[in-house]
Amino acid sequence: MADEDLELRALKLRKLMRLAALKAEKEKQPERRLDFEEAMKILKDYLEDRGDEVLEAALEQYPEQAKKVAMILAEKIARGELRRKLSGGALMSLFEYLGMPVKLRTKILYYKKGEYKSIADLLK
Repeated sequence: MADEDLELRALKLRKLMRLAALKAEKEKQPERRLDFEEAMKILKDYLEDRGDEVLEAALEQYPEQAKKVAMILAEKIARGELRRKLSGGALMSLFEYLGMPVKLRTKILYYKKGEYKSIADLLK
């Protein structure tokens, strides 16, 4: 019984030492900061379903805040903390949650005689 306790303690100590070594190695490596162009390239690769339109509109309407959000998202993607692609709706919800309601330009089209026309043309 005492031998089992000693073996269990030794296993726990080895695991703790391994974890401490990994943590020290991670802290030793300086974290490289992305510049804005790199961050935008990384982030745009992870956007889908009009996500790029939402991002551009957010950058236009809230330049400083949207840049910070884009940088944080790109760093999380680079570290592997975000694995799934971001849809336009999810990105819009994120900006809205952060107090930045993004307004997109929308256009309503109707189909008449084989072609699409905008509502603005109909009202003229």
